[in-house]
Amino acid sequence: MEIKTMAGWHEFAENNSNGSWDKYCKPGDLVDEGVYDYFLDVLPPRSMERGYLQVGEPHSHQMNVATGKVQATYATFRRAEKGIWMYCGNCFAGMTWDADSASSSLEGFLKVTYRKEGSQRICRPRLVCKDGFSMSIQAGEDFQCTPREHRKDGDYTAVELGCLSSLEELLVPYAEDKDALLDTTYPYVPVELVKVVIETHGGIYG
Repeated sequence: MEIKTMAGWHEFAENNSNGSWDKYCKPGDLVDEGVYDYFLDVLPPRSMERGYLQVGEPHSHQMNVATGKVQATYATFRRAEKGIWMYCGNCFAGMTWDADSASSSLEGFLKVTYRKEGSQRICRPRLVCKDGFSMSIQAGEDFQCTPREHRKDGDYTAVELGCLSSLEELLVPYAEDKDALLDTTYPYVPVELVKVVIETHGGIYG
């Protein structure tokens, strides 16, 4: 796998009209110690622990799908091996998942909102769409989903929905109680259908 370097970034910038760091290096790319040192020295780091670095200045402010609040994002790196770091993207404080990835897909939402406290899994926050439509999307051992298990990778084929903010005709066939469409549960809704619903409402707000 290619290791991104400062020299490679400079060459990329010389040959492209937009030679910004985020155009050159994508979340998941590996970088060398020189890149790490550069970002360490740009500003006092926001967070620096063993094997983890967040640059001191916010990159942007975005809706955090895990908290439902607009929060700052920071260029983030974590150690992959000696002398090699992984660029995690522009992440919220203390996190290692890219904020853009989380708000750009249902899979990203399901992955980054997976949380546990001890043996108890914490319910995911509401997913809010760009037109204001929102709903609860849950998956795990305690919910009617496929597979019915806790998955950190967010890889489900069907999920449980509920607490719709307004009527959504596409979901009506899955309603447990068709006389209480805004209060009922929608079990085993195919992920592909949920994606269509999200797209109908303008995409994930983030």
